[in-house]
Amino acid sequence: MKPISRLVLILLAIVAAMTPVAAQEDDGATPQSSNPPLFASHSILEFTLSTDFDELKKDRGQESEDRPAEITFANGDAPVGLQVRTRGRFRLERTTCPDMPPIRLNFPKKAVRGTLFDGQDKVKLVTHCRNGEQFEQNTLKEYLVYRTYGMLTELSLGVRLARITYVDTSGKNDPVSKFAFIIEHEDGLADRTGGTLHEPSMVDPNDYLASSLLRLSLFQHLIGNTDYSAFRRHNVLVLSTPDGDYHPIPYDFDWSGFVNARYAKPDPSLGIRNVRQRVFRGMCLDSFDYDAGVGELQVIRDDLISLIEEASFLTSDVREKSVEYVREYYQILDSPEQVDRRIVRACRPM
Repeated sequence: MKPISRLVLILLAIVAAMTPVAAQEDDGATPQSSNPPLFASHSILEFTLSTDFDELKKDRGQESEDRPAEITFANGDAPVGLQVRTRGRFRLERTTCPDMPPIRLNFPKKAVRGTLFDGQDKVKLVTHCRNGEQFEQNTLKEYLVYRTYGMLTELSLGVRLARITYVDTSGKNDPVSKFAFIIEHEDGLADRTGGTLHEPSMVDPNDYLASSLLRLSLFQHLIGNTDYSAFRRHNVLVLSTPDGDYHPIPYDFDWSGFVNARYAKPDPSLGIRNVRQRVFRGMCLDSFDYDAGVGELQVIRDDLISLIEEASFLTSDVREKSVEYVREYYQILDSPEQVDRRIVRACRPM
């Protein structure tokens, strides 16, 4: 299939402005309201999610059903009734996440009016996958990855960390309390930025705003992630802003070196042994201003390291290794020779 041209993307934007935008995944997700309170703070939510988890954990197909559930808040706010269902692809597989698959929360609009979830409809919940501590730590590290991209640009998906007690109403499983995080719906991002989402099968890299594509490429290099493609729209949303520019918006970072999930394996064609080894996957574009791109990352260096160091929800060992992994990258950025060798000259030909 031929790459999509800027003219076609512009025509798509016109059509999208007149018709509802389709969901980016087969999650049946729908638009959110502007400026939702859920993502206005980074304080940790505490609530109990009650449903028939015995049945929910059996739902491993793409067309799983919605199941009745209830959220009760630790602060005593009124309970909220909702529907939940499993979602995703790789992490939906029982062999990957046998104990807790990813979940979609479906809020009735009237039920959440005036609550923290006001304006939300269907949002994604990233869960701990397996009951072991390592897997909960992976979830927390992925949360920090989303926070990192949010430091670079407002054109990023918002996240909110939560400490959730899962109560199985079937009585077959004991309650479990784990960290999870909620991801802003992509239509919420579009509403917040005044943008429009698109779903082309492929995107010519030249059609993106060069600074946005370079930011994405350097960010993925920072976190050691090769499981994405701005060209084929793999783990990347396509958002156009009112000024007519097109931006790649990344998501799903569990295969990154920063998270270092047990199941994450690099593509054999990359010639690396594990996902912790960084490979720059940016395209070779004359429009890239590498000095500016590196400068953006340098600006957030201290805040990023502080974000990790102050993440008390990480174990001390995970926190130290995470900071070390980030500092190793900044050693590359601090050396013009390494930037030239490992980034500029390591780009992928068009």
